[in-house]
Amino acid sequence: MDTSLLTAATRATGAEIVRAHVVDVNPDGTVALANHEARRCDLSDAARVSDVGVGDDVLAWVPADPNEPGVILARIGPPRPERETPDEPPAVLVVEARQALILRVGDGSITIREDGKILIKGRDLVSHAQRMNRIKGGAVAIN
Repeated sequence: MDTSLLTAATRATGAEIVRAHVVDVNPDGTVALANHEARRCDLSDAARVSDVGVGDDVLAWVPADPNEPGVILARIGPPRPERETPDEPPAVLVVEARQALILRVGDGSITIREDGKILIKGRDLVSHAQRMNRIKGGAVAIN
């Protein structure tokens, strides 16, 4: 980045280069900085949308005119750890309920009750197994 151009632009417009705390980030690009008016801030090549979030400290070029957009120059702080890909499901998912957990779609449902009883209901039940399909219980009733 050419700092001489930035310095000249700052002097000519009365803008400031400030360390600011991000208090809000909206999808439309509006960033609210602590101690500054909420304003639309463009991101420089050095600062990507995924890098800037609520609670971050940033280096920002803030024009004197509040109608002019600011520019987030960079995020300040240690590098963020790699995030999981949003489309990637978690390795383990635990869903807990105190009395019953019910999954229902149309006429089908699976109910898991606190007493350990599991009810599977549907117009048709289909079971496929590539290996063994075992039905085991104290007693097994078919029809």
